Amino acid sequence: MLTEHGKMITEVIFNDDKTERYLLRKVWDESKPLVTLIMTNPSSANAVTIDMTVHYSICNLYKLGYGGVDILNMTSVISTKIDTKSKLTLSEANIEQILKSSEKSDKVIIAWGKIGENNKKIRALQLKALKKLEPYKDKLYLIANDDGDSGFHPLAPQIRFDWCLEKFVLPEYLKEKPEPTPAQDEQKESSDEHTDKQAKDKSGKKNTQIA
Repeated sequence: MLTEHGKMITEVIFNDDKTERYLLRKVWDESKPLVTLIMTNPSSANAVTIDMTVHYSICNLYKLGYGGVDILNMTSVISTKIDTKSKLTLSEANIEQILKSSEKSDKVIIAWGKIGENNKKIRALQLKALKKLEPYKDKLYLIANDDGDSGFHPLAPQIRFDWCLEKFVLPEYLKEKPEPTPAQDEQKESSDEHTDKQAKDKSGKKNTQIA
């Protein structure tokens, strides 16, 4: 007789009133690589309960040999169905979590499916998100099936029980001005502060000479 023990570590980041969810992290094996999964909007999953999207994602990533997943979305507003009549935004708090996760993940899976093909608002949001992800272009993947079809959402019937991962290539027009990584942002801020200090020092010397 064989008894197995396992645990699932969960971390969730909400806004203060829990109307927005920025990150849902599920880790079942800390010795294996983590994956970032980016979809459209968060639904009902929290620190205890999961929805079917999270369920199929965990099962398929486990079978592919990964040890955890960061689930993030283009818009952070919690809803069972995205409201395309309202203003759709990629908030600073949300993109911060997406970039932090992408920085440390082994792969970044674009898993929003076909939803943007017939909706200009959602398509614009997708393009904005992809632009932000340009520094991680070598990590970008799509969910695919054995027939060579790709670009699926985890709930798509074609791939619910069996994922393949296919490399995602950014459109050329998104590669013109890559978005900086968090590390590059910190370096730029440090450089800007140094430049400002030098300018103030020079200004102070000039004022002294004039006086």
